[in-house]
Amino acid sequence: MPLFYFHRRDKSPRASDQPRELRDISEALAEGNRMARTILARTPDRARLAREALDIENEGRAVVARVMFADVIRQIS
Repeated sequence: MPLFYFHRRDKSPRASDQPRELRDISEALAEGNRMARTILARTPDRARLAREALDIENEGRAVVARVMFADVIRQIS
């Protein structure tokens, strides 16, 4: 199974980023949405996060998808 990395777009990728082994990009997007919801639940300032995103990268660390926090906020509101 391919590896996917997840990190907030406003932060630099780190060597300590833990890759996740997932079936495909659909599963990676579902995981990214779950992660974004968790981040939002822990953040009191959602307005600041509304301008940020969670990047999903493949094994070569190329961005293959992006989860916008503003979209997730609209889904849960």
